[in-house]
Amino acid sequence: MIRDMSKSSTGYLFECYIWLVNTISRGPISRKAIDEKWAHASVNDYQTDSIPDSTFHRWRNTVELLFDITIKCNASGEYYIDGVTDLHRTDLRGRIMNLLSVNNMLRDCHENLRKQILFEPIPAGEEHLETIIAAMRDRQVLELSYQNFVSDKPTVYHVEAYCLKAYRQRWYLIAFAQERNGIRHFSLDRMLQIEPTQDNYTIPDDFDAEEYFSQVCGVTIPKMQPQEIKIKVSKAIVPYFRTLPIHPSQKEIEVRKNDSVFSYYLIPNEEFFRELRAWGNDVLVLSPDRIARDFCAEAKLIYRLYQSSPE
Repeated sequence: MIRDMSKSSTGYLFECYIWLVNTISRGPISRKAIDEKWAHASVNDYQTDSIPDSTFHRWRNTVELLFDITIKCNASGEYYIDGVTDLHRTDLRGRIMNLLSVNNMLRDCHENLRKQILFEPIPAGEEHLETIIAAMRDRQVLELSYQNFVSDKPTVYHVEAYCLKAYRQRWYLIAFAQERNGIRHFSLDRMLQIEPTQDNYTIPDDFDAEEYFSQVCGVTIPKMQPQEIKIKVSKAIVPYFRTLPIHPSQKEIEVRKNDSVFSYYLIPNEEFFRELRAWGNDVLVLSPDRIARDFCAEAKLIYRLYQSSPE
């Protein structure tokens, strides 16, 4: 007897969606072959031999909406994902799919192998992802209780979720806060409670998540114009910059014997400066002069702190 899969929890359904995408992405694959894989899948908590047609097409429709992909069926009755290379994009959908795909694969691994794969710890907040993603899909206004680092008491907001972004082990929700009449950024680990409401919303046509963050590093967007910034990077560190750029605008404009010069065109924010500071004396800000002077002043301050610190 096949149980009613429509009554599954959101978390479990999400695992099923990811399993379905992974399975079809290796296609083309027939429904019979999908059912055969399902019968032995670790995600198959129902221990059924097949997926009912109604459930299969419901999942298919949901993943198409959720991940902005198209699942097609060819003349032989085999399913495949149109433009499968899109699954490897580095945008939010791709990152979420990759993370959950790894999680599903680990479920099939031997316990000893799972112990050999280590992840960076992520602060509290991941448990809100399912609620937020579902609200983004259904365009439901969210009510959240939020405790930031400067207020003594939490604040309740009604927000219209525009996008999610992961940065430095934290998830951020970018949303229109009705109480503030503007877009605000909320860290998921500072959310005390979050619930969907019965109200709906529409994302403005001119909002594009990638474009919104295109001129900054991280999640902070200061109210200023982008500018060109040049830095000098020591030869030993240059390969790290080449293989993992700090920002998409990064260009290596000069290669010298002992160092290279990189340029950026962005809105300078604290996240960008932290990236540069992390390399210590292997990175030197060349221009603009104002930012170079600020880094110099910080270096002098740190020097004085160490000079005055007792042994």
